[in-house]
Amino acid sequence: MTSSFTPVNRKVDQRAPPSTPADEPQQETPQQTSPITVGKMGSPPHNEIRLRYQLSLPTLRSLSAIEKGPDRRKVLQIACGATEFRSFPIRQAEKNLFREINDHTGIPYPINGAVTEPWHKVFLLIQIDLSRTGWPNKISANGRKELMRDSGRIYIVMDRVLRCIADILGEREDGRGVTVTLDVLRSVHAKVWEGSEMELLQVEGIGAAKMKRLTDANIKTIKQLAGLEFYHIERLLSRNPPFGHQMLSQLSGFPLLHLQVSVISSYTPAQDVKEDAIISGSYQSWVTRIVLGYSNDIIPTWCKKSPWATLVIEGDDGRLLWFWRGSVKRMEGTKIMFVRLDAKKGESVKATFACEGIVGTLVRFTLAI
Repeated sequence: MTSSFTPVNRKVDQRAPPSTPADEPQQETPQQTSPITVGKMGSPPHNEIRLRYQLSLPTLRSLSAIEKGPDRRKVLQIACGATEFRSFPIRQAEKNLFREINDHTGIPYPINGAVTEPWHKVFLLIQIDLSRTGWPNKISANGRKELMRDSGRIYIVMDRVLRCIADILGEREDGRGVTVTLDVLRSVHAKVWEGSEMELLQVEGIGAAKMKRLTDANIKTIKQLAGLEFYHIERLLSRNPPFGHQMLSQLSGFPLLHLQVSVISSYTPAQDVKEDAIISGSYQSWVTRIVLGYSNDIIPTWCKKSPWATLVIEGDDGRLLWFWRGSVKRMEGTKIMFVRLDAKKGESVKATFACEGIVGTLVRFTLAI
């Protein structure tokens, strides 16, 4: 199903609905009105989105209360408040662990007050996982096993909840909110915060000790590591051949995205164009050329999967101008799109392009209309 926040000038790859998890099979579907909500009395706003993600009505209400332009903390906190997480209460054996996580691990968003609620558990668990410091030794072996089982289910639900938030904010044309939500979604999938110095831990075979050696040599990103010669990698990590070649073979699949946005000309709708395509007020329509691609020699693959990417274009006030989601495989040889952006003359338009589940692929582009 095509995303519900895809108006005339915000296209989405029809074969890649933005609301569909990246590892699910895709099928081309024509854009159409959903039969689920049409003619159904009393359907709450965004109900089609709720049904798409199989979430409860109370969850929809809580997610719909999210404010405009939320930051990371607000997105994660609202997501953790989903009703579905109430089935993960803090067990007696887990109380000391989560108290320790909240008070002594340096997570970015600690909880004020007692840690007692199910959403506290989810909120703290995700943060400690993204910090990559490991769980404190404040839980028994059996308690750890139970929490590991909970963790797998929590991340499955969190994926659906975050995608639901992105669609809700997209419906509101909140481009800043969509960008931040996709940032959190990407970080949760990678289990590393976007922009942190833990990015290298996404690479198989690199742990905390090897990462420290690399960062001490001022190698802090996967792109920097992929740009080294094999013998430099072996020297920095004190490894013998063929370690360097094997590492570079793995890194060759890391997506090296590139993005270019340029204005071709202003655009004046024809007289017979529908009324909703006519821009009123101070906004003007512009024909814009968008070029998406990657600089890898081969089609990028990461964790044995072909990644999916998202492009969000927002105005200088944070409103959503354009959204696209598609497989990196479909950008082979670059993907060129001509789109209509509605913006003021002289407005600074921001584009954010990144792979969904991989930290470090983010590309930003700013265009003055």
